[in-house]
Amino acid sequence: MPGGDTMAVITIARELGSEGDKIAELLCQELGCRRVDKEILAQIAEDAGVDVETVLAKERRPASRPKLVSAEMTALYRKDPSAFRNKSVLDDQTYQQLLQQTMEQFAQAGNAVIVGRGGQMVLRDWPAALHVRLYAPIEARVKCLVERLNISAQEAERRLTRSDEQKREYIRQMHQYADWASLKHYHVIINTAAIAPEVASQMIILAARHKENEGG
Repeated sequence: MPGGDTMAVITIARELGSEGDKIAELLCQELGCRRVDKEILAQIAEDAGVDVETVLAKERRPASRPKLVSAEMTALYRKDPSAFRNKSVLDDQTYQQLLQQTMEQFAQAGNAVIVGRGGQMVLRDWPAALHVRLYAPIEARVKCLVERLNISAQEAERRLTRSDEQKREYIRQMHQYADWASLKHYHVIINTAAIAPEVASQMIILAARHKENEGG
């Protein structure tokens, strides 16, 4: 069980087009935290001896191919990580093991806003971790992407559908058929179409401080 003496950690699960990145940045500025996102990718890639694109491929399509590395190879990795050097494949078991180890290292250090990658699942047993879900109605998300990316509404909706499906499937495959949208995985759920990013970030900060003061 994780220790209770670490500083609070915030995990953010966000729908594309729900201002998640802006809110994460506001949290980091206000709390003096570091945003943990691409850092996790880089750490996993380094530990597994693969490039970042290989890790991204695993995250985009967790069930798109059979396990390319056997249990024996996974056991070999544990004994000798260098055996995986320069490989272009990463099996589910090794990916999950590395993700958990890496995310727990960041959580142990504290003062981190962990964005995506199932942080709410990986750190579900950490008392000091606050798990946040950001969402918005499809109309608001389409409008956000149209304005941000200068694309058509049709293209925006296509991207949103694909993003939602990827995230839903990622959590389902990596966490024993868990439902990414289930409220039981979160402490704070915010509709960012109704709550401005600046207000949402303050709500999250209040909740995080309360959780830290209460010892989880």
